[in-house]
Amino acid sequence: MDNNFNEDMFYEYWIGKDINLSKYWSAYKNGNGYMQKFENMRCYVFEITFETPSRNLPLFNLEPIYKTLKSYYHELKKDLLSENEYNSSGPLFIYEINRGSGIFTFLGELWYTLVLGTTLTEEKIKGQRIDNLDKKLRMLKEYFGEGCVRADLFEKFIKADTPIETQEALQNLFDEKIKAVRISRQPFMGEIEENRKDMIDLKNIQSDHNDNNKGN
Repeated sequence: MDNNFNEDMFYEYWIGKDINLSKYWSAYKNGNGYMQKFENMRCYVFEITFETPSRNLPLFNLEPIYKTLKSYYHELKKDLLSENEYNSSGPLFIYEINRGSGIFTFLGELWYTLVLGTTLTEEKIKGQRIDNLDKKLRMLKEYFGEGCVRADLFEKFIKADTPIETQEALQNLFDEKIKAVRISRQPFMGEIEENRKDMIDLKNIQSDHNDNNKGN
């Protein structure tokens, strides 16, 4: 049995027993500051596609996937950014979950979603070396622009520590089989289908780059 197993959490997760509803509604009603912050942020569409779940079954893994991504994004920023940058940055906002396709869609700031997305496609966690980093950074700059890619964040990622709990959570996330990680090339302006016309799949970026070079 899982050493971290908590029977109360088990019943809360599976049958909705003893959920602190007032806590969630209070957090929502007191979140106007973050809603206003979002309006002032330059967010991009960030989509992760997992192996497509069976259409005839509920989406059992929704909560752990969602919480793991939110938590790791926060942890990345806390470790990689200065205090001022961290305080001015925003979280990863959930936009939608497409039940039939396994796609989780978020909105986040480009600098940080590029680090998150690249490391998820590599199945890397903080403190691990990223293979061919210089080459990957050049390709990212080619697709997203020179000023949109910060090499210092990737370098800090390699030097950061990852708590055991986070390592286990990320391994569980990888076990759900990530098929694609896509980021929009243009900021989100309220019409997500416009962004989806021009998104980059970070899992395919290297093969796309090589194919383009063959045509030159």
